[in-house]
Amino acid sequence: MSKISANLTARRDALGLKNDDVLAELSRRGIERAYSTVASWFNGTRGSRWDMEELKALLDVLQTDLDSITEGQVELVEEKLPAATAREMRGLSDEQQQAVLAMVRAMRGGSGTSK
Repeated sequence: MSKISANLTARRDALGLKNDDVLAELSRRGIERAYSTVASWFNGTRGSRWDMEELKALLDVLQTDLDSITEGQVELVEEKLPAATAREMRGLSDEQQQAVLAMVRAMRGGSGTSK
């Protein structure tokens, strides 16, 4: 289970909610998802790609914010070129994404993440 999933689960449990409760609250907010999708958010099988509207609704249901759930470890990409790059990466396998990342790091002259 990822740290984010663990934090989402802890928050859900702290509020005394079950997956069915979360599903119902999301529906009330106009977000229709399958039970299996909601369950995947909490068990860690969802991955890291989120629709922003569903994420906002989920955080609202859980009465929390993104920074609290991610412990400050997630950065939202708002600039056009980085956002487009992130979208293009979605269509690649994990292995391909790692290869692209290695190439970018090599082009920058190292493995660090500084700008």
